[in-house]
Amino acid sequence: MADEPELLVHADATQLARAPKGAAVVLVPDAAQAGWLNLERPILAERALRVILFSDAATSAALARKAPDFFHWISHRLECPPGPWPPAVWSIQAADERLCGVFWEEGDLDEAFAAALPTSTRVRVSAAAPYAALVEAIRAADGAWIEACEVDSIFELRRLRWALVEAGRRTPRVTARVVARGRAVAPRPLVMGLLEVDSRRMPLAQAIQELEAAGAESAGRLAALLDLERGAVATAVRLLEAGLPQARLDDVARAAGDPMQRLWPLCSAHGVSPARGVGTSLLRTNIVPFRNASFVCEKLVSERRWIDAARDAIASGDPLVAIHWAQRALAEDRSSVDAARTLGLALADGGQLGRAREVLREALTQHRSATEGELEEHVALVDDLADVIRSMDISGARPQLEEALTLLDDHDVEPSAKDVNVLRGLAQVSVASGDLAGARTRLEEASSLLTRMHGTEEHPRIATSLRDLARVLVAQGEVPRARELLEQALRIETKAYGDEHPRVATSLRELARVLFAQSDLPGARELLERALHIQRRVYGTEEHPGVADSLHQLARVLFAQGELLNARQLLERELRIRTKVEGANAPEDIKASLETLSMVLLSQGNLAGAREALERAISLLERIHGTAGHPDVAVMEANLGSVLLALGETERGIALRRRAYETLRAQLGPDHPVTRDMRKRLPRAGSEADAVEPRAVESGEGTPEARNAPSS
Repeated sequence: MADEPELLVHADATQLARAPKGAAVVLVPDAAQAGWLNLERPILAERALRVILFSDAATSAALARKAPDFFHWISHRLECPPGPWPPAVWSIQAADERLCGVFWEEGDLDEAFAAALPTSTRVRVSAAAPYAALVEAIRAADGAWIEACEVDSIFELRRLRWALVEAGRRTPRVTARVVARGRAVAPRPLVMGLLEVDSRRMPLAQAIQELEAAGAESAGRLAALLDLERGAVATAVRLLEAGLPQARLDDVARAAGDPMQRLWPLCSAHGVSPARGVGTSLLRTNIVPFRNASFVCEKLVSERRWIDAARDAIASGDPLVAIHWAQRALAEDRSSVDAARTLGLALADGGQLGRAREVLREALTQHRSATEGELEEHVALVDDLADVIRSMDISGARPQLEEALTLLDDHDVEPSAKDVNVLRGLAQVSVASGDLAGARTRLEEASSLLTRMHGTEEHPRIATSLRDLARVLVAQGEVPRARELLEQALRIETKAYGDEHPRVATSLRELARVLFAQSDLPGARELLERALHIQRRVYGTEEHPGVADSLHQLARVLFAQGELLNARQLLERELRIRTKVEGANAPEDIKASLETLSMVLLSQGNLAGAREALERAISLLERIHGTAGHPDVAVMEANLGSVLLALGETERGIALRRRAYETLRAQLGPDHPVTRDMRKRLPRAGSEADAVEPRAVESGEGTPEARNAPSS
């Protein structure tokens, strides 16, 4: 710049045609303009331009291949020495000095740290590690820099923040010496108390466009002098808009060192604030970056109010952290009903339904002597317990639900979320007893009540009610309307919670169920795979009732797509979960798994395996219904009869089919479609040994859509 004060910098090769004669030009070429450069190369000689071609290796190779005549004119070649980008180095140094945490998305972190803090040490931890282990690893780091890896979603970023708080590395004002590494996430890390390091240069074309819009005449030169740093370019735009001439900016920017430190005096002199929202750039001025002090955990954990922190974790969709904090609350006060209730809710969300039931029962026992002033808390406990029991055994929850409703009615309590929860629970019981119309009425009442309470149809609580109603509509055959409700619920929950939340996973699974009913198998598969990804990330394990449900639905999709081996493997994984995890082992769910597995095995020609699965399913159904004379049992016996006929056990196979037909005729009537279908499958007189092909039959009452209760 000392020798060429009017040096030009261009990202667009066509600007060479307008350059003054004899000008010195730095061209940062685009490989897409190789053809133009090759054809128009005489412009360089005609205008006596002195050109420095500044390009990376890939662009240089493209020019050599696509613009050989132009490339042949190059008279001297230099290779820029490797090294970290200076603004990234300055940012790390400023973060260390100002005790700030940073978020690093791309670039060579090791190289930048070695240049910025050559004597510092970094302790690497994984944000995907179990929460308690993450907290201990951060504590053990003492005063060293913490390098948190695998921060690839809002889920890990939020969990990292909580661990930093608990380990004493973050307060509402300071996140000390932490660098998080991962992909871009939303909301931006600044909201989480981490400042993004500008580890990537701003594209020259973009910088030129923004500076030219602010009035710069030689925008490329100014952008280059500012090291293509986003924060510096954005601040220069503000100064230009405030009337500062570019010549003054050029003079300041030519000096060596940090461009943000050079621009700061100009900002002070002209009453201009440096651009905010540009990561660590502000650290290099004397402005204190914005800190989000509203996070409830930061303010309350220091006061050891773990209950509020646990509830925040529940709302954020991280039940494992919620369990950890609720246990801390209960350890401080064993008599706290509120702490016990919070722990019960966290355990339920985490899939530990058995433990949740016992914790909530104990809390309810402690609270039985509640005064009227504590009625609302008592109703909440009854309702929470009913919700857990309902997830394990629908019929067993009826006493708690009716008790909660009676308490609310007797004391004339104002309509609240408790009423909604009770209505949802009773609707679930109605579905289990086959009263779909009654369930629909209760759920529509719950949705209407929530809309009145919140003044909008876009509240997350309404999304849950819509999801429940959609399942009833599917059972009633109103599939298109159910799909509309589920898409609305998914939109509401994604907006409220982000993409990585268990409620979003539940809505994805329910919407996939509807797509399956509409024969959109690829769409259903994609949604279920997304749901499983979220569930594994949130729960840290497959041993969760929600995971079992998603595996079952995905297995049905794969079966319909003809991927028999994969479907069988998923069903076997599902059965392992259902037989191991309390709350996932409801007999009707295991029966549904065995039923689907038998159909898969039958399609694979594994008759012995299909026989075993059907016999287990029949045993479970008899225990569920208390009788062998139920239509569900009859359908399974007919399927078993088909398998036995194929195996050569003709006499027993025919007997099972006939018994199934008689049961269906007695229970459903002779004109019911299932009964008529079964009559067609009976052997003709005189040809009982002629076995028909074995095939599975499902009654309308036994389909998963009709059987499954509204989701929690």
